[in-house]
Amino acid sequence: MILKNKKSRSFRSILMFSLLGIFFIPISLLSPPGENRWEKEYGKLQKKALLYARTCKVRGESEVIKRAFDYSVRFWIRWDIVVRWIQAESSFIPSATSRADARGLTQLRDKTADYIGKILIYSGSVGLTEEEEKKLRGENYDLYNVEDNLLIGFAYLKFLSLFSKNPEEALARYLAGKKWLEFIDSRYVQNISDGKPIVSETVF
Repeated sequence: MILKNKKSRSFRSILMFSLLGIFFIPISLLSPPGENRWEKEYGKLQKKALLYARTCKVRGESEVIKRAFDYSVRFWIRWDIVVRWIQAESSFIPSATSRADARGLTQLRDKTADYIGKILIYSGSVGLTEEEEKKLRGENYDLYNVEDNLLIGFAYLKFLSLFSKNPEEALARYLAGKKWLEFIDSRYVQNISDGKPIVSETVF
């Protein structure tokens, strides 16, 4: 019994000293050991994505291209598809506006954006930040804003791809809506699609 008490006391002492020691460890050392490595690896992927876009003659701003890559990862859509898609829509120019008043990088109109915004909120298929959800609920997003446009545009393309038989159909629906059948063989669709799934296990 005495032996057990001594053991329990020594265990408590060790535990107390261990807990006190934590307070003297720099906060930077408490972060997960793989976190900085992950950030470096992801940074390399971003650079690789930017280089690929440049080889496709994309002249947009580097930060805009990198943000598009981030959303391709978030929505699990192949990067080569994304590059050709946004290049066809807006040439990676956030201020681009069409004759039909489609705006921004992914060329969205207000009605489409409002509809997709509601799907994003109520489906719960994408983890929205508080700021994103607040914007979508209030319909006070800006389609010329890079973040707002990419969030809704990517959600729209993924939504269409999940309900289409093939990537060509999804892209035709994105371009023409209800008249998509007329555009299934269009240059727009053929230039973007290479016959592989749009939603893929890899972004490259």
